Amino acid sequence: MNKEYLPKEKAIYHAVLALFEEGADINNLTVAEITGRAGIGKGTAYEYFSGKEEMIAKAFFYNGEMVCEQLYEGICKKSSLYDKINYVLLEMERQIPRMDCIFRLLHMLSENSSVSRWIRELLKEKKIAEEAPASGMIRKVLLDELKGKKIPSEETMTYLVFSIYSRVFCYGMMLKNEKYQSAEQRENIRDLVCQGVCREVEEALCRI
Repeated sequence: MNKEYLPKEKAIYHAVLALFEEGADINNLTVAEITGRAGIGKGTAYEYFSGKEEMIAKAFFYNGEMVCEQLYEGICKKSSLYDKINYVLLEMERQIPRMDCIFRLLHMLSENSSVSRWIRELLKEKKIAEEAPASGMIRKVLLDELKGKKIPSEETMTYLVFSIYSRVFCYGMMLKNEKYQSAEQRENIRDLVCQGVCREVEEALCRI
């Protein structure tokens, strides 16, 4: 699904993500800290990256790709749209540290730091509407669901992608709220999210 990453590229990405999960301030990370954790020399790193901003931006994007690839493999084993969305939400609970990286990426898009500007350029280069990991995965799930049916307009598809995206994102934010830590509460909210997605997709198809 994605490009092949060279071992030293992946070492840098894993180093950035590990430092982030340990609570490092992404904007204040140094190249030396990243390469030290990756176990490669600074000079070698500059053969692959222009600087720390590119390292960090691509590390978060890489994490998004890996998470979404794994999610999509599991999604394909589910039959109904409800079960597919529920699977994603359950995996979000199971992989909270990795999901935090994706949420951090989203937050960084609204910031004005040098890292954030690099991320925006990277996404612009990759045509975000089609290739950004999370929205791209949702689009594929929708297209799988629509096999044999008339495909909605591009405007409708884009709306559905971002509507589902926002519901899933909100569930991820809820996971951090101490008020919603019981299994029963999470199950009830997952059901609301899944029912909402299914209803909205069905209503959109009825308009075709």
